[in-house]
Amino acid sequence: MDKLAVFGLLSFVLMFGCLGMMGDESMPMYGGTGTSREALAPAYNAVDYGQQASDGTYVTKEGSITLKVPEGTLQAKFETLKDDLRAQGADTSNIVYNEYSNRKQYTLTVLVPPSKFESISAMLQQAGEVKDMSVRLEDVTKLYTDLDTRIKNKEVELERLYSLYDKSDNVSDLLSVEREVSRVETELELLKGEKQYLVSKVERSAIAITVYEEKPASTQLTLPLESLGQWFFTAVAAAISLIVVGAGFLLPIAIVAGILWFAYKKLFGGKKKGGPKGPEHSKIPPPS
Repeated sequence: MDKLAVFGLLSFVLMFGCLGMMGDESMPMYGGTGTSREALAPAYNAVDYGQQASDGTYVTKEGSITLKVPEGTLQAKFETLKDDLRAQGADTSNIVYNEYSNRKQYTLTVLVPPSKFESISAMLQQAGEVKDMSVRLEDVTKLYTDLDTRIKNKEVELERLYSLYDKSDNVSDLLSVEREVSRVETELELLKGEKQYLVSKVERSAIAITVYEEKPASTQLTLPLESLGQWFFTAVAAAISLIVVGAGFLLPIAIVAGILWFAYKKLFGGKKKGGPKGPEHSKIPPPS
């Protein structure tokens, strides 16, 4: 019974320590990260903002279109399209060429006068097979009016500060007024920049254009073979990770089992199994 008690106590201590060690290793530590402060919008120089619309409203118009052209004609179609857009008075920008597994494409952005938006959209629809097209209108009259009011209020405030500066004789008062003038001037320039950007969107409508052609089938078949290598190495890495994790989980259990087996052999291995030994005379052969 004493040996059984010692063996049971040893088993309990080893298993408890093994589980505690595994539990500590399975608790990851995480560190927090702070959020970055958003950058301020850039200021714009003051410019003339154009005339208000005849009906007193300000509306921005934006569009997008995706065109598919026949295989092998992308470059020629795109060059022709650019020439036609420029002939219509459109400004082209952000021209990007991309090549994917199943197609090649050009993307660009054009700015057009709102009066020519419909005619240019119709011209684009004739340049290829239309796969996607959208138009977005937004009434920004309220935003424009609010900006205009805030700009006028800042201008009045600035004039009062100029007048106060001219009447001040104390150096401390002059420095205080200068700080206020600098602050109001900065806020005024930011408001004018917002208004300028808003009016530019009203006066020039943006159209995002995508023109693409599909690749031949023979080209498409080679790319999946390239990705097979990536899939294979990913699977091997996953298998190695599982083996490492499994070894880390099973190794403490194997060690405990080995210690318990060794302790058992030491405590109970001295006893010999088998029946009682026979008498010596049984080994003497019978007389012939």
